[in-house]
Amino acid sequence: MPRTVSYQINKDNGTPISIIIEPVQTQSSNNSLDFTGVYALYKGDNHGVAHLLELQEIAPEIGDSLPLVEDVLNPAFLGRLTYDNNKLKWHYTGGPLSANEQAQVVAFIQSTK
Repeated sequence: MPRTVSYQINKDNGTPISIIIEPVQTQSSNNSLDFTGVYALYKGDNHGVAHLLELQEIAPEIGDSLPLVEDVLNPAFLGRLTYDNNKLKWHYTGGPLSANEQAQVVAFIQSTK
């Protein structure tokens, strides 16, 4: 899944919530984007669509002294999912999602590959 998407899961209490799934990429030496195997998760809005620019400020321009907002300080941040190729397992860190909620996100990501 090479692009950011919005997906709806059901909380453990049955309430549907929208989640933004953003693949984390790095820029390679030949200026292409390489996927890191990490997905950052954010709260979406009630309409199932959200724009990351509404959740986190754009990176500052060169020379600006404004720091980026760290994910853990972002109130919309729900954690990260990382795929471990060596163990063929997913690892979830940094957020409040239950094991069942994580499994719904993992199933969606795997279905889009």
